[in-house]
Amino acid sequence: MKVTIEMKNGETYRGLLINAEETMNLSLSDVVRTARNGQVSNLQSVYLRGSAIRFIALPELLRNSPIFKKVSQLKKKFADSAAERRKGNGDFGAGSKRKRDG
Repeated sequence: MKVTIEMKNGETYRGLLINAEETMNLSLSDVVRTARNGQVSNLQSVYLRGSAIRFIALPELLRNSPIFKKVSQLKKKFADSAAERRKGNGDFGAGSKRKRDG
């Protein structure tokens, strides 16, 4: 699948995603690299370090993918549980201090 990657240094890479690791390190082939100054170059393959990636643009085709629907359900569930925690659990909820006697 063709993806577009923007790096923290401003460079962009567009190519065929070959491999993605847990650390977000990516391998791309048939890559078009656009430097910060606009210079374009073609590369056969490239390996991008995950910690240097700002964002990854995926194709529109994946917008309705089942995995993203599951992620949005989990996100909503997490937001709901966070809202419940913010409401508090009485006088001794998380983060509150109890007064000492004497």
